[in-house]
Amino acid sequence: MRGSSTGVLRCNGLPLLSGGNPPVHVRRSLTLLSAALALLFGCGGDSGGGGSATISGKVVDDIGQPLANRTVLIGSISTTTDSSGAFTLKGVATPYDLTILAPAPTKFASIYTGLTRTDPTVPDLSVTDSPTMNATIKGTLSGGDPFPTAPDVVTVVTWGSMDQAFGGDFATTSSYSFDVLWSSPATITGSVHALQWKIDDNSTVTDYVAHGSKSGVSLTNAATVNGTDLSLTAPTIDSVSVTATPPPGHEIFARNVVLGWDDGAFIQVSGDRLDGGVLEVPVPSNIGAKALVQFRSVSGDLSMESDAQLTRLSPGTTGATVSLPPPAHLTTPANNATGVDTSTDFVWTPVSSAFHVLFLEGSANDPGYGIVSAGTRVRIPDLSAHGLGLPSGHNYDAILVAFGPYASLDAFAATGLLPKEGPDFRTVSFTGFTTH
Repeated sequence: MRGSSTGVLRCNGLPLLSGGNPPVHVRRSLTLLSAALALLFGCGGDSGGGGSATISGKVVDDIGQPLANRTVLIGSISTTTDSSGAFTLKGVATPYDLTILAPAPTKFASIYTGLTRTDPTVPDLSVTDSPTMNATIKGTLSGGDPFPTAPDVVTVVTWGSMDQAFGGDFATTSSYSFDVLWSSPATITGSVHALQWKIDDNSTVTDYVAHGSKSGVSLTNAATVNGTDLSLTAPTIDSVSVTATPPPGHEIFARNVVLGWDDGAFIQVSGDRLDGGVLEVPVPSNIGAKALVQFRSVSGDLSMESDAQLTRLSPGTTGATVSLPPPAHLTTPANNATGVDTSTDFVWTPVSSAFHVLFLEGSANDPGYGIVSAGTRVRIPDLSAHGLGLPSGHNYDAILVAFGPYASLDAFAATGLLPKEGPDFRTVSFTGFTTH
């Protein structure tokens, strides 16, 4: 089976898949969850329904920053995005398919099928965030478990703000330093949180030692902010419990717990690889944090994954339940099919209330495609006139990802961003094929 060794795919700053559960101490996972703005579910925008419409939209990266110099195609008409990522195309019949071409040397097309809204905001799926601003925060920690801490104690200091900014690191001494990265504006204001907690040999959180925070911290591009000292105190402890049901033929292989604050800070405190449908863990009850609990399952042949999560669980929540949906998976073409071309229908079993992204990836020099649909059937567009024609006799991986819940693809195109805490569920399946 091709595709099972794929690395990390990302959309809107969030990992889509990673061949396995990332360790609890992966640095970027501490703050990636706060990189995207919340999706405004049910946002309107004008809708068509045939006839002729003017489409005035925007192309962004995975954290909502505008992308200039992107070619946008709808049918036989095209334009290029300006410095604010905006584009306008007139005389469009709805529903319509919209294609974004990344500038050279990147050979990738993002295709959105069946849109009707006239003001779509859509991401170029070939681009992840590339922050242009950075600042350094330095300070000291007092209280809590003294350094060097016991082997089972973890200390993390992290940034929180409603800007698309991320930064944080592990503290191994009483003095800490970490960088914060963001795209705009030049000055941002937020909070710094420090948390100490205990984990067992499975990387499951078992207790909390101390927490401290400081709000109103201003950062300016290229500056260093010294003296952001934090006094850590012991929190009171409660718990949350969640029972998960995996889809048929799947077993749970990862369980993650993330604490989040209203100021945008997030810290992953637990990430075990236990096959257990019932997770009960301690959470602090007096530091203003709520819990996000995620379960991940995998099929017996490792070709499909399904994730589901509950967000903003208050301390003391018991008896919560979550069901992981059966993954969307390709039925046509069959795995390892040959003779695939632009007339081949890609057909899949869908996930209800989701939109789907079909990533098609060849070798390093082959064009790649990301086809987004709320339906169950797509074709690879013929983009040979733009230098992105499907090569003959080449092997491709097909990675089908479903995100939900969404009422429609137009709902996602209201902002082009996943919710800041991630979708409620996500599934992934892997197949492969050879082109005609």
